Amino acid sequence: MRVEMLPSSIPASGTQFLVSFLINDTIAIDAGAIGFLADLGRQNRIKHVFVTHEHLDHIASLPIFLENVYQPGPDCVELLAARDVLDFLHDDIFNGRVWPDFIRLSHPEDSFVQTTPLEILQPLHRDGLTITPVSVSHGVDTLGLVVEDGISAVAFPSDTGPTEAIWQYLSTVQNLKAVFLEASFPASQAGLATLTGHLSTATFAAEVKKLSSQVRWIIVHRKARFAAEIAREIDAMQIPNVEFVCPGTVYEL
Repeated sequence: MRVEMLPSSIPASGTQFLVSFLINDTIAIDAGAIGFLADLGRQNRIKHVFVTHEHLDHIASLPIFLENVYQPGPDCVELLAARDVLDFLHDDIFNGRVWPDFIRLSHPEDSFVQTTPLEILQPLHRDGLTITPVSVSHGVDTLGLVVEDGISAVAFPSDTGPTEAIWQYLSTVQNLKAVFLEASFPASQAGLATLTGHLSTATFAAEVKKLSSQVRWIIVHRKARFAAEIAREIDAMQIPNVEFVCPGTVYEL
């Protein structure tokens, strides 16, 4: 399985302003950055976009992406999210005011987008992968995603504070290779992390202990202002198998 976090910040900083993971070139988890890929050929290869929740850093480029990849005819991108997120995107983004109503304008002969609701713990099969949504604990209802290809599994908890369901689920998953887990704030901002449904460095360390499997812990979602402080605190903890994501790097997992 090939996983890349698309870059959306200062090169080589290890932080990112927007969230998009690209899997095997055809599946995206979140749409923060996919519409800003300079290579339109890469955009055109993306066929399925999973949206974990409606926060702006996860959907910022979705309207631009759908416009970029549209071509007349029945073939179109599939947008997958919880039903309430799909409703939000229709009512508040593709509403004819913020952006044209691509959902209403789509019909079988000529479609901008096809929508598919996600249900918790109901796996879907796309492009040789099995993707299972699992609930996590964020400021709004949010889905983490577990992706399996028959050889390995990778977990994307998305934005979350301290949570339980995804660790319980992952304890049953075979061949789990990596978890892309957020560490948004340093210890000095633990209160803000709690209020906004995120992890600080201290709660990140506590979440890691909830999973007994030996996996790669790849840290994402460091707030740019606190990135260096977070890195120092994580390094000082000396947690095994922890690394910081390198946006633009392809991980073979």
